[in-house]
Amino acid sequence: MDEAQATAARWAGERKPLEGLQGPLMIGDDHFVPGPIGKIHDVAEEYMRTHRPEIKYAPPTEFRPVDPEHSKSLAQAFEEMKHEPDSPAVKNSYNAMIDETAKQYEAIKATGLKIEPIPPGMDDPYAKNPRLAAHDVAENNHLWFFPTSSGHGTLNKVSDNPLLRPMGEKIGDHEMLANDMFRVVHDYFGHLQHGHGFRAAGEDNAWRSHAGMYSDIARPAMTTETRGQNSWVNYGPHGEKNK
Repeated sequence: MDEAQATAARWAGERKPLEGLQGPLMIGDDHFVPGPIGKIHDVAEEYMRTHRPEIKYAPPTEFRPVDPEHSKSLAQAFEEMKHEPDSPAVKNSYNAMIDETAKQYEAIKATGLKIEPIPPGMDDPYAKNPRLAAHDVAENNHLWFFPTSSGHGTLNKVSDNPLLRPMGEKIGDHEMLANDMFRVVHDYFGHLQHGHGFRAAGEDNAWRSHAGMYSDIARPAMTTETRGQNSWVNYGPHGEKNK
């Protein structure tokens, strides 16, 4: 346990853990103390100074428990939401989200982080616990991501989702879609920056952490793809089964 606490302190640098952050945890036989990764905070702050200088960047300072009743309301709204990719408001929000996601992705790449898609047939390297991604980034400056092409599904396939847009970027033979870039930046800035997990409360707090890095016009699309979708997964019609 002492070693896990020392590791968390080393990763954090001068950054303080969020008040109320969950932990410590066990991953297999090892202790894991969730917390911030200082170098990600540095990237986020530099990105905001460069791309959003008009606002004062104020990331969260506390971890908030998920509100089940509010999450059920969000899940119901997500269930009832119409698929309107040609709506001007939807187009504008998703276009802004994609543009800002690409800029965030470039800011991450500039750190030298090695980003790799999990190839078809390869076991999930974070299967034991998704929080192993934090160890990979903090210790190895490396991050695997699950590519959209491996998990988009075959039933009710939506081909006009704006996030399926190719971004003119390749990693090896893999052509990055907007959703691939968003998976990377949301894991990095939403989850790993502060130490959020990947269950209901962790996902909701990851949305809070990352939403402040998007403009007002982009935030509705970003919220739909994170807080809306995760509320539906955890508190929608299939929530109990998903648990």
